[in-house]
Amino acid sequence: MDTAMTLNWLEMRRLTNTRSRQDEQTRLLTLSRENARLAEENGRLHQQYQDLLASTDLWIRLYEAALDRANACEAVKGIGNQPSNLVN
Repeated sequence: MDTAMTLNWLEMRRLTNTRSRQDEQTRLLTLSRENARLAEENGRLHQQYQDLLASTDLWIRLYEAALDRANACEAVKGIGNQPSNLVN
């Protein structure tokens, strides 16, 4: 009886090792795929960040140019509306 139990235990251990190796290989494959997907997504997000950063700089320059034009118009209006020092 001990021999039969030992043989059964060895057989179960061999099957368990085979299953665990397959499970580990499956897990490694899954993790490798996920790692590749995350690397690709990270690259895509980095590119989107660079685009957004460039867009932000452009909008800031456009706003500053519009503000300069508005200030220049106000300065010209201010000069035209000043009372004359000439006495008639």
